[in-house]
Amino acid sequence: MKSIKFMLFLLMISNTPLLLKAQQVNSLYFMEDVPVRHFLNASFQPTTDFYLSLPIIGFTQFNVGNNSLTLKDVIYNKNGRTISFLDSLGNIPRFYHTLKSNTMIDLDFQTNLLSFGFRHESVYWTFSLTEKMEGKVNVPKTLFQISLFGTPNPENNSFDFTKLEGDVSLYTEAALGYSKQLNKKWLVGGKLKFLMGTANISNGNNRFVMEAGTEKWTLKGTGTANYAGPVQLKNVDNYQNFSYVTPSTASGWLSPSGIGAGFDIGFEYRLNKKIRLSGAINDIGFIHWTANAQNYQYGVDYTFNGIQALNSNTTINTFQDVYNRLILGNTLIDSISNAFKSSTSSKVTTGSYTTVTTAKINLGFEYSLLNDKINLGLLSYTRLFKYILIEEITGSVNARPNKWLNASLSYSLLNGRLSTIGAGLGVKSGIFHWFMAADYIPFEKATLSLSDLGVGNPQINIPIPYNSKRFNLSVGMNLVLDKKERANRGLHSSNRKKDCNCDWE
Repeated sequence: MKSIKFMLFLLMISNTPLLLKAQQVNSLYFMEDVPVRHFLNASFQPTTDFYLSLPIIGFTQFNVGNNSLTLKDVIYNKNGRTISFLDSLGNIPRFYHTLKSNTMIDLDFQTNLLSFGFRHESVYWTFSLTEKMEGKVNVPKTLFQISLFGTPNPENNSFDFTKLEGDVSLYTEAALGYSKQLNKKWLVGGKLKFLMGTANISNGNNRFVMEAGTEKWTLKGTGTANYAGPVQLKNVDNYQNFSYVTPSTASGWLSPSGIGAGFDIGFEYRLNKKIRLSGAINDIGFIHWTANAQNYQYGVDYTFNGIQALNSNTTINTFQDVYNRLILGNTLIDSISNAFKSSTSSKVTTGSYTTVTTAKINLGFEYSLLNDKINLGLLSYTRLFKYILIEEITGSVNARPNKWLNASLSYSLLNGRLSTIGAGLGVKSGIFHWFMAADYIPFEKATLSLSDLGVGNPQINIPIPYNSKRFNLSVGMNLVLDKKERANRGLHSSNRKKDCNCDWE
């Protein structure tokens, strides 16, 4: 494949939202009848003696979002029509000031291949085989700054792109889980995981800075980009041109490109008959990538005359204007591409490398009412990508009025923006348990006409969530069996039947 700005693709990968990563639906955390709830806390035991989760329909979830913006910040109604912040009636400075110093974009997906679990006295064993896409993309605010405002200072402008980084992985996770009732107050659990990587693309910058002055512009930076996967990349020419070879057999596509391991740990503590505390650390792990692994080490020190399109006097009114600044003609992307072409300290090597999975921390609090038919829950959920913390706090009211119905109503404090609500519903019908949950169901939505953005058919209108940073969804259907019908929830009930071998009282 010729004339591809290959390294630029790796560096600017965060300009697209179509990148994948893995996240949870918080509304599931307190839905005690959902058999696959142990994915959120390894100590949680399903309420049935056995469950079987079938491929895909057993448990699938996805999440899309970011930590800076809602669509309300990008498009909104004014004077009876839908406009973008770039419109002549829009507000570019307000959009810019809404951005965090680093905007994390994520779109996550995971689906079940096989999962089952069974109870043996006070122990619950689980096994799961799950396909995951996990990615993280970070866009520094300086990239928006130069795109929207150009170079407002005629003497000296400095733009630091060092934190323009991404990491996208596709892998299969096989996990063996163990949860044990220690005594009347404590449940503890853990999982050991074997990870089989399918593909990875990632990059990291040690330094990447552009200085723009009156006489010259300079671009300096060092960093590394990595690739591993079933497709072999060949003849990478200073990051500009390359060719590739695809596997000729199905086994070539399916063989792991990397191997790794990981673990989860969790606990639940019953303080008294009303209050329960819980916590979990999930997805502590790594993958060592070997198949077709290549490391692209770059070092640039490039001086050029400047970019006319980034002159601050250039008017920006549409997304096309931003595109023209970045892509067409003598633009920012051309300059970065030329910097890599002229680089004398960059090199491509073949060799294995290691990435880590995104660690997640859950801390939960529950208060029981009406003999545990209703409980109030509060959950803190935290993820970490290098130097960026993504946090959420979710409060919920959870009901289990009988043995076949479990429902939850929740609100997420940090991303809800007073315009979304979370909900979950679980129903047991015979030997089947069905559930569905989401954290950011929007109250507000906008109708976007593609013509308002300068593209597409004016007759095409798309309803979109208006004032939320995120949307997620989790659904599943599981086969559940009990040796005996139990009106209990393990440690969660003072009414567990006495024929259980566990000491709940």
